[in-house]
Amino acid sequence: MKARRYSNGINGLFLLFLFCHAWQSSGQEDCDVSTLQPSIMVLPRTVEGEDLRTIMDEQPEVRVAISKVKQAFDERGYTTLDFETTLRARMRDEAVTKESQTEFRNRIFRNIPSDIVVEIDPIFSSSGTDTRATLVLEANVTDNGNSMASVPIVGNAWKTPDKILLIGATLKKKNEQKELYLDEFLRKMNEKWAGIREQGKSIKMEFSLSEGSRFNMDEKVESAGDKLKYVIEDWLEGNAFHNYYVLTSVTETKMMVEEYRYPVRDPKNCTNMTSRKIERQLDRFFSKIRVPVKFNNSRGSLYITIQ
Repeated sequence: MKARRYSNGINGLFLLFLFCHAWQSSGQEDCDVSTLQPSIMVLPRTVEGEDLRTIMDEQPEVRVAISKVKQAFDERGYTTLDFETTLRARMRDEAVTKESQTEFRNRIFRNIPSDIVVEIDPIFSSSGTDTRATLVLEANVTDNGNSMASVPIVGNAWKTPDKILLIGATLKKKNEQKELYLDEFLRKMNEKWAGIREQGKSIKMEFSLSEGSRFNMDEKVESAGDKLKYVIEDWLEGNAFHNYYVLTSVTETKMMVEEYRYPVRDPKNCTNMTSRKIERQLDRFFSKIRVPVKFNNSRGSLYITIQ
């Protein structure tokens, strides 16, 4: 009887091991960035001085264009996020004046959780009774604004002023290879995304000393046992994706990193890696060696000021 209970216990442990192994393997497969498509947010393109609220409130054709392009991505299996919800939430949080539009737009980008932003610019032109819609689609990496794909879709001229109908017709246009322009855009975006998955995202870094700082780059950091510049370089080398970073200049007061690469997904939990996570990693590192710092995280650049 005892032997039977012992055998059942072994079998139970073995089954538990198989279950845990299968669960871990499944998690690893889900985390395989080579099989993950990017998440996308579609938003309107703006130029200097344009108000995002005015565009969304007073130009229904822009909302329709965003909705139709988002729907097309959804139908092709992409994960899309709703820009209007993000915009409304941000507008509830703060009063936005025209003078603060640039900074407001930067804050929108810093809080977009998608991998890619697709900006859409609908342009309408008339000749006599004919009206034509042109849709300019441009995809950029959310973190740094690097371009991924850009495709203008020039629609046919129609005898209608209905902008919403014109947008729908333009999205059905095909190129010379009989491929939808929208699919051409997605293909180019995916090709660029494949390179980013393999090589990593990138950000610029600037390490500088504040006025009155007790440190300089050539000074030994006692808690780290080496000069500050070497301590920072060791962190860069140990944490950069595939050890890839480009250090362009080092002086007593400043260190310039032209490019620092990091993975698309956090290897610890498979969530999106962002420049904000890089900031957190650096903040914890400097806290550990007892060097006070302040950060300014601009789109594509991280400024670290050593106090």
